[in-house]
Amino acid sequence: MSKANVVTNIGQAPEVERARRFLIYTISMIVRFACVILVVFTSGIWQWVFGLGAVFLPYFAVVIGNNAGGQSRNSHQPIRVEPLAIDVAAHIKNDK
Repeated sequence: MSKANVVTNIGQAPEVERARRFLIYTISMIVRFACVILVVFTSGIWQWVFGLGAVFLPYFAVVIGNNAGGQSRNSHQPIRVEPLAIDVAAHIKNDK
């Protein structure tokens, strides 16, 4: 048996995944806060850009944060293991 079969693929520890999602969400909310502040101090097209960032960034922050440890990082393909075939007739003949 030179090849080891993978039974399950659990991925990262929940604490590591949660910490990464928290970091991504926190950075996104800091950028959103900066957008809110910059809406007040800018005018013209930049005010619209920062306003749209302040409105839509929470949605994208949640989507990106929840996908941080998603299935896209999973590089292992499950291996199908065939059921063990036992020739019962051969064993019965040896017992008699």
